[in-house]
Amino acid sequence: MKRFLLGVLATVAILSVVAYLLRMQIAMRLVERAATSNLTTNLLLELPDGLHVVLCGAGSPLPDPMRSGPCTAIVAGKRLYIVDAGSGSSRVLSRVRLPQGEIDGMFLTHFHSDHIDGLGELLLQRWANGATTSPLPVYGPEGVEQVVAGFELAYSLDRKYRIAHHGEEVVPPSGAGAVARPFQAPADGEAEILVDQGDLRVSVFRVSHEPVEPAVGYRFDYKGRSVVLSGDTRKSANVEKFAEGVKDVYKGPVTVGRDGTLVELPAGDDTIEVVELL
Repeated sequence: MKRFLLGVLATVAILSVVAYLLRMQIAMRLVERAATSNLTTNLLLELPDGLHVVLCGAGSPLPDPMRSGPCTAIVAGKRLYIVDAGSGSSRVLSRVRLPQGEIDGMFLTHFHSDHIDGLGELLLQRWANGATTSPLPVYGPEGVEQVVAGFELAYSLDRKYRIAHHGEEVVPPSGAGAVARPFQAPADGEAEILVDQGDLRVSVFRVSHEPVEPAVGYRFDYKGRSVVLSGDTRKSANVEKFAEGVKDVYKGPVTVGRDGTLVELPAGDDTIEVVELL
């Protein structure tokens, strides 16, 4: 019996030494497995037809290791839109298995740094993960042209490196970056339709975020369900007007930050189901 126990202890000791010596290889294998899982699974294929919201960041300009910058993903059927792209938002989208290569459009509420400083990373991930052949439309009030042009310039050298390294089949040159879709912010009491595609309608309205001007919010309507995103704003009659008819009933805890939270509005249900993903 004593000899058996000594043999077990010796085996454990040997395995511990081997694991220690191979710790880097084991860690890299685990990371690769997690990355492969995230890249090959697609939440869009699992969600029922409806209007879904993923809160992929709700931080502030102050650094916070537990929160990403402002970012909201809207899933309407199988179409994917992003509203604002704060720092870290791209990584949250990856963790919750929303394929950045399938993002159909980006909407910016205003141009505070914390709402746009993750845009470059998101554009790169969309291009590389989806082999996209056209740039991402970025909707925003007047001034969005300057924002998009700045990111295009900042990433222009990197774009050449990526194409040379990965090849045009993986990163088609025509699909890099973004194209600005500017609009004039509507007057109070008015809204403008930006997207009208069958069951989906996206409209924009003005919000109050002085001294930032202009600042806007967006309303998504899909198959009888609606989501209103005001961006940064103070309480105003204009926001209330365009949020009319939108339900605001939450069931369950809300976790917003780097772990991501899915908010579902299933067809036929008047409540918002909050489901923690991670």
